[in-house]
Amino acid sequence: MAPVIMFCIAMITSSIAMEDQNLRGVMVGSFGFVASIALYGSPLVAMKLVIQTSSVEYMPFFLSFFSFLTSSLWMAYGLLSLDFLLASPNLLGVPLGVLQLVLYCLYCKENPDKEPYKVDLENGENTNLITPLISDTPDDVKNEKV
Repeated sequence: MAPVIMFCIAMITSSIAMEDQNLRGVMVGSFGFVASIALYGSPLVAMKLVIQTSSVEYMPFFLSFFSFLTSSLWMAYGLLSLDFLLASPNLLGVPLGVLQLVLYCLYCKENPDKEPYKVDLENGENTNLITPLISDTPDDVKNEKV
């Protein structure tokens, strides 16, 4: 909510206080620049978890792929149109997107048998999980053979 309020204040301030169109464009572009850097830097937390756990459970593939694709296209557009304020955050986003995809390829299991942390209790899979305090079935029903 706070970023939306800050954005609205910046837009109102720029439209009222700044009469120069170029200065207004630089201010709005600077806000977009900061927002883009924050957007491309946010997956660093997920990448840290991927390295620590050796699992891509916390980093969805399609999010990483389309983040890379989007930053690549915006970087190409910014460089071709000579708009370096548009291209500069994407110059950071492309290597981060490549790094995410490389991490995904390194830590992705091709055919996982099951999701980690999920247990098939119906097949009698032994686990180290804490036994639930409340059971859905009474003890005499559990011990009956069907």
